[in-house]
Parts: sequence; structure tokens; C-alpha cells
Amino acid sequence: MITTKSEYKKRLNEVDLYFNTIQLLDQGQCSVECRDISGSISTYVIDQELSKILKANGFLLLYNLIEATVRNSVVAILNSIVADKLSYRNLSENMKKLWVRQETKEIKDFNQSRDKIYEMSEKILNDSLLEFKEACVNISGNIDAQAIRDLAKQFGYTESTNGRHLQIVKEKRNKLAHGEFTFSEIGKEYTVKDLITLKTEVTNYIEDVLKNVEDFITDKKYQRV
Repeated sequence: MITTKSEYKKRLNEVDLYFNTIQLLDQGQCSVECRDISGSISTYVIDQELSKILKANGFLLLYNLIEATVRNSVVAILNSIVADKLSYRNLSENMKKLWVRQETKEIKDFNQSRDKIYEMSEKILNDSLLEFKEACVNISGNIDAQAIRDLAKQFGYTESTNGRHLQIVKEKRNKLAHGEFTFSEIGKEYTVKDLITLKTEVTNYIEDVLKNVEDFITDKKYQRV
């Protein structure tokens, strides 16, 4: 969990640095001044179009923060299970279901199903140490508060409340990623102040998720009671 929290802080610092820089855009016309090696100064005015693009880019940074933190939280849980060297009988009911789902996910025909059931039975009966993969849950570019609540239910950690602002970030990010709208079309709808308010709501929610996952790992709630 130390790595997960460290990665979160690293990405949050990127977001803060970016938003602190572009917040000047709300104050009026801005320009970038560059001095080359000879001392000559070049100035580039940030017009309205570039301002919109810079604001829209904030949604990509926020979504990166959300998805990376959720993914790293999942990895932290799975790494803790591996470190504790657990077999099937030692897992919580939630984790048993996740493991079964993971192992049967790729079954395509009867023969493959028969072989997989035999393999799984051997691991369970022999108390073999189980391996969990990140793919045991679906994290694929559509992370919002509902997706995070679904993960909480699957693993068994406490669900965080609210988080409606994550839906906005996901929708805007997807519209940009899939080319449905241009950056300037997305950016024109928001001031930097709006984005900073959005960032505050998002980070408050994600930090609550981190706390719940950390409590889950510390209390080893992935183990059978």
C-alpha cells in the first residue's frame, strides 16, 4: 500500500502543478515568454483556442489519477494475499469467488472446462498457494464511482459514498480519447476554477477509497474469519 499511496501523491502533484499554472488563464490574456541562449526574448500569446485546449487536458490528468490509483489499489490487495501465502480455504468468501471467476474466465469448450475443473480441484484439495492476477477484476478505461463501488463489493472493502464528479471526468475523458469532441469543444465549457473544484471533489473521494483499501489490507479482511 506504500507504493500505491506514493504513486497517488506523484500523480496528484502533477495535477496540482498543472492546475496551478493554468489558473492564470481565468485572469485575462496570458502569454509565454522564452529567452534563448543569446538573450533574445520570444513571446507567444495564449489565445482563447489554446486556453480551451489547456483546460480540456485537465480531464486527462484527472482521469489518469483516478484509474492509476484504483488499479494500484487492486494490485496492493492482491500482493498482500500473495505475501500471506494463502490457499483457497484461508480466503474470504469474496476472494474465493474472485479466484473462481478468474480461473474460469477463459473457458471456451467442454474439454477445456473439464480440465480446468480438475486443475482447480487439485489446488483446493492440496491447499496450494493461489495466484491472483490483476485481470481478476475489470479495470478498462471506464472508472467512475459506480465502478469503484462494484470493486468494493467484489473484494469486500468499505464502499465510499458520493463521487458523482468522477462520472463527469470519465465522460469528458472518453469523449476526448474516442475523438467524439475536440479539446477546444470540451474546454470551452469550463473555467479553471471549475476544474479545481472538480479536482477537490475527485481527490477527496479517491483518498477515502485509499483509506478503505488500506484498512482492508491492514485488517486482512481478505482472509477467512
